[in-house]
Amino acid sequence: MLGGKPGSGPETTRAQLPGYVVAVLAVGLALLVKLLLDPLIEEETPFLLFLGAVIVGAWFGGLGPGLLATALAALTADYFFLSPNYTLLVEDSGQVLRLVLFVLEGSFISLLVATMRSARRQSEARTLQSRRDQEDLLRSEERFRATFEQAAVGIAHVGFGGEWLRVNQKLCDIVGYTREELLERTFQDITHPDDLQEDLDMFVPLMAGEISTYSMEKRYLHKDGSTVWINLTVSVACDGKGKPGYCISVIEDVTRRKQVEEAQRFLAEVGDTLSSSLDYRTTLAGVARLAVPHLADWCVVDVCEEDGVLERVAVAHQDPEKVALAHALQERYPPDPDGSYGVARVLNSGRPELVAEIPEPLLEEAAHDAEHREILQDLGLESYLVVPLVARGRALGTITLVSAESGRRYGPADLELAEELARRAALAVDNARLYRERSETARALQGSLLPSSLPEVPGVEVGLRYLPAGEADVGGDFYDVFDTTVRCCKGSPEPSGLSSWGVVIGDVCGKGAEAAAVLALARYTVRAVAMHEKSPTAILAGLNEAMLRQRREHDDHKFCTVAYAKLKADDAERGVKVSLSLGGHPAPVLLEAGGSTRRIGESGRALGVFDDPGLTSQEARLAPGDTLVFYTDGVTEARSPDGAFFGEERLLSLLRACAGLDASTLAARVESAVLDFQENASRDDIAVLVLRVPE
Repeated sequence: MLGGKPGSGPETTRAQLPGYVVAVLAVGLALLVKLLLDPLIEEETPFLLFLGAVIVGAWFGGLGPGLLATALAALTADYFFLSPNYTLLVEDSGQVLRLVLFVLEGSFISLLVATMRSARRQSEARTLQSRRDQEDLLRSEERFRATFEQAAVGIAHVGFGGEWLRVNQKLCDIVGYTREELLERTFQDITHPDDLQEDLDMFVPLMAGEISTYSMEKRYLHKDGSTVWINLTVSVACDGKGKPGYCISVIEDVTRRKQVEEAQRFLAEVGDTLSSSLDYRTTLAGVARLAVPHLADWCVVDVCEEDGVLERVAVAHQDPEKVALAHALQERYPPDPDGSYGVARVLNSGRPELVAEIPEPLLEEAAHDAEHREILQDLGLESYLVVPLVARGRALGTITLVSAESGRRYGPADLELAEELARRAALAVDNARLYRERSETARALQGSLLPSSLPEVPGVEVGLRYLPAGEADVGGDFYDVFDTTVRCCKGSPEPSGLSSWGVVIGDVCGKGAEAAAVLALARYTVRAVAMHEKSPTAILAGLNEAMLRQRREHDDHKFCTVAYAKLKADDAERGVKVSLSLGGHPAPVLLEAGGSTRRIGESGRALGVFDDPGLTSQEARLAPGDTLVFYTDGVTEARSPDGAFFGEERLLSLLRACAGLDASTLAARVESAVLDFQENASRDDIAVLVLRVPE
């Protein structure tokens, strides 16, 4: 199928039909008028009325109806008014010429009128389009003005020299200037000096066309002197020829986000400081130093000691001389514990106190005398807030933040941050005190369960090193050395008996109060059984029976490993006889005077678990210069930071290197080596008991 020309479809034809009807009616009307007025109109003028019909047809219908009217008018005039009448034949050449001229005139008039009609319509269309374009432009300007003025961010047009050309109200709100005040300044005037160069380093290439846009975070100086953090995005607006005309700056106020980020960083540093030590005086002093100048020009921390006395534990300022002045004022003018403001009020009420601007009457009330008042005025104190240190419902002290030379005015956001700081500090103080109390209790209990000192064993050096893994819990390792010599009723040794001694070292599973109960049971059971049993195997069997009874009666599933040795002097050969039994404990190491090592005894099973722990006894002799080293698993199972075990081979190698050392020195060497291996991060109790026969 062939595509039709634009405007030639059925819809176009229907739209032009009225024009053709008008053309036909106009010709018919001209004929009627001519016939009615025939007596009055000269016979030579039939074409005049028909020209009017052509003009009407062309005006209302266009070129097509105009040509139709011309054709109909020519035929009608020929038929009715040119001789011979009532026929389309024309005999007179003059009339033929007139008819031809009429057709030409009609065609020309139709073309002329159609052109005028089209020009008029085009003019009307252009006028209408211009009116629409003007309305669209007005609406666009209104939308731009609304967007510019009602935007939630600051928007500005900035000249090449940095001058403000146009600013919206949001930008004025961000920096605190009126529109008129801002238009008299440049962006350089209100940019923080520390951020200006970085901004210019990007602004200049933007104006030179080297970059099309840039973004950065920087600070503006508010009209009131405070700092405003903004997120700035700048792009270039070009004219029709592509030349840069001005800059478009979009400014978002991110001060609150920056404050939150800085607060989080500050609190993270505070957390690190508070967790660095259990000495809360040290950590609170560190917190005070962190608060200056982040939160204040002055920071003071006061803590209520357990006896109720309020003690100042920290004063911080960037100027050490002012810190010294604060201490001097504290000593010379001690605060009133019943005061109606400041630390006293906060301690008594448990609620914070914020003074955004310190009034002169408050300084007058705080001053003890004229000299004191003059000192306070010279310090230039502007604003302060005091927050309580509260833990478990008790006020432990206060943190005081004071603004002076910085001119800072405290508000709700500062109070919120200070309260979080105080909450963390109070928790640290409370935890430190609880840990100290628990440590003191553990030390007292540990001291009551273990010998305060070891006795002197004739002919044997005794060396001991004991280190519990933590201060706050009772350790599970235990040891003892006691006299088992059989004595007569008067307290002297039996005539046939030589002096003998019991040596015990063990490890109770677990820590804390439950381990302490098992430790006491083990130590004192061994002593009690040793009063009537001489064999190490029998003594450990008695302990096993006692622990099994404890398990059955109290559903106590604690157990322990124990090594028990009986020492007996061998005066004939200047040595010591050793009888040894092990209840699941690591076998002691015999370090001979020549430096060789070997283990003594079979480990057997832990006590308190099996009815038959598989106990055996082994005899050995310590010659002069020989050393017997007992230890707990905290030695061989010590781990380095990378997870490696200290191990038995490392221990044996260490002992061989220590041949010839006295008992105390050797025990200390073992302890030191284990701690160095763990980098002083002990995870288990360490006990080393050394027996040596001097040469």
